[in-house]
Amino acid sequence: MKKVFLYLYPIKEYTSMFLFHDDNLYDKWKVKRPLPILNECIEKRYRENGYQVVFALYPDKEIFCIIPKKEDKIIYTDILFSDNSAIDEFGNTKKNFIPKYPNLPLLIKQLGNIEELVIGGYHSSDCVKRVEEMAIKMGINTMIDFDLTDLFFGLYKQEDYFTIEQFNPNKYMEYLQIEKYEEENNQIKL
Repeated sequence: MKKVFLYLYPIKEYTSMFLFHDDNLYDKWKVKRPLPILNECIEKRYRENGYQVVFALYPDKEIFCIIPKKEDKIIYTDILFSDNSAIDEFGNTKKNFIPKYPNLPLLIKQLGNIEELVIGGYHSSDCVKRVEEMAIKMGINTMIDFDLTDLFFGLYKQEDYFTIEQFNPNKYMEYLQIEKYEEENNQIKL
């Protein structure tokens, strides 16, 4: 039995939404570039702690932004990206679009016999959550590393919260409560 870190859908279409449109802006605004930090987190949190790193991709897309190692594994969904995208190949919004989701048991079975699953990737409140729920139904000890979902692009800049070496679910919950408290106080002052 093994431990797996599964990163969902590291493709250009998803990642690019969270990057500055001009790479030079990171230097101009003195903001750390996120992708080297994301790669370092995967290395330190998972590879160095005995997890097999697995990337789930659509069969018609290539990995983007993540630097896979030779020991990593890539698994594929049973649907194409276009089946799950509200935008067509010309950039137009599809009319009456209903997304199609991958067969999750089939996706998870590609991981093999595992005792522990940690999930990251896109999107924390949809695909990541769906995979987590299915893995739990399948009897797999599962958790989400919210730091390494699409939330990463806001969290990694929070020096009082974010650490490269580990995800702490309790610290994450505290962080959410602080954020909620600040939002409520700002509304009262208005």
